[in-house]
Amino acid sequence: MLRTVVAVAITFASAAQAATPLPVETYYGPHRLVTLPDGRRMNLFCLGEGAPTVVLDAGYGSGASTWRRIHATLAETTRVCAYDRAGNEFSDPGPLPRTAGAVVEDERAMLKAAGVKGPYVLVGHSMAGLHVRLYASKYPKEVAGAVLVDPSNPRQKQRFAAAAPVSAAADDKRFAAQRACSQRLLDGALKAGDADYATCFPPPVASLPEAYRANLIARRTDPARIANLFSEVDSMPEASSAEVEKSRRKLGNLPWIVLTADGTARAFGGPPEEAEAMARLWSEMHDEAAALSTRGENRHVDAGHYIWATKPDAVIDAVNEVVAAVRARR
Repeated sequence: MLRTVVAVAITFASAAQAATPLPVETYYGPHRLVTLPDGRRMNLFCLGEGAPTVVLDAGYGSGASTWRRIHATLAETTRVCAYDRAGNEFSDPGPLPRTAGAVVEDERAMLKAAGVKGPYVLVGHSMAGLHVRLYASKYPKEVAGAVLVDPSNPRQKQRFAAAAPVSAAADDKRFAAQRACSQRLLDGALKAGDADYATCFPPPVASLPEAYRANLIARRTDPARIANLFSEVDSMPEASSAEVEKSRRKLGNLPWIVLTADGTARAFGGPPEEAEAMARLWSEMHDEAAALSTRGENRHVDAGHYIWATKPDAVIDAVNEVVAAVRARR
């Protein structure tokens, strides 16, 4: 979601040849439900062997299944763990507000409880880019490197509104429509069987097993899960941005790659002149993110926001490069 929004020699499979998605059936249920100190459970899915461990954090409203196109391929090189944030997919909802700080503390507690040792290579898409930055700044000894996949940025909502007001307003309107659907459900004004229920909550594809379809419907209409999702978004402009800014530190020469999707700015749907302004700002913010490390790089990719879906090799190669760089430093 938009708002939300040194190569070192090593032997690993060619991304273009090896990017084979895991079967969708892999995600019909949780993998390992890790119990946190407060009793909540979080879903963790690890594949592969070796160090450093790569930890995959998805964007808004997504979880481990987001990474099915690249998870197994990355695991040919090292251990790779994807997880569901609180309230997403198979993880229990968490206490509000769901700021970047709350997410990072959950992630850290989950990895510790699961016995997954660092330091980690953190990979975050979209909103999760804030989580990667905060984790790396707060716990630098636990982070060996990172890849930010078309990441969201501190104060981006305010900066978008200033640079491209028409486009930013259109994006706000789209999200407001999603929120209105969910709020009607929570208020009891929208029920299954109503004429516009399927518009607000399109049914899962009929080819899925009935039990899994029922589980999907139950999860996405659960009030606590809806509250978690909206809290993540509502926290971004102020609370989460402030957490990232307050903790910001230079990261030395940490292996650090930012992937910028050149198609992201066009997706806002504003006038052409604003699309150009948005593209410049998007790249500028990612230059700022890359500059946190002296080794940082902002790498442009000819793709839309979901780079891992249409250009999986770009993400695979970036992660493998960072893994290789971490190993070379030992």
